[in-house]
Amino acid sequence: MAAAIAAILVVGGCSDDSSADTGQTTKANEPAGQAGEGPFFGECGGVTTEEVSAVSKIGGLTNTINNPSVCEWVTSQDQLGPQLSFNWYRGSPIGRERATIQLSRDVVEDITIDGHSGFIGSSEGICEIGIAFGADFFEWSVTYGLQSPDQAYPSRVEICEVAKTLATQSIESAT
Repeated sequence: MAAAIAAILVVGGCSDDSSADTGQTTKANEPAGQAGEGPFFGECGGVTTEEVSAVSKIGGLTNTINNPSVCEWVTSQDQLGPQLSFNWYRGSPIGRERATIQLSRDVVEDITIDGHSGFIGSSEGICEIGIAFGADFFEWSVTYGLQSPDQAYPSRVEICEVAKTLATQSIESAT
């Protein structure tokens, strides 16, 4: 009997506490929504390789991953240079992604773009934005890769402006 009680306590202690503080305010009785209720973002978040190059001012980008939920652009196959990606998550909690970003980025803040809430996180050389749509969300990630000693990264503000512009374009092109 004691073993059964101990097992219940261990399993209960390891349960997923979706009310954990992730920087987002949630109501216990508020439904999360259904997966797929958000808009359709189209291929690569509705943004072309040419638009990604123009917004980021990075030449030589190649779209190396292109499927219904992920697109990635790089300048080299070794992936040590600039990388930009769009990820579309359906039925996945944005709070979990934000918690991961909070562990790995120096600055994480709330953001609203065209009336849609989310987060923006950055460290030197990288900026990521996640925007929620009910139970769905997308994330844009912009990194300028490893820099040589004689090159400086664009500032966090500049990198985050690229991410914000791409996120805004995805929202505006959504159907």
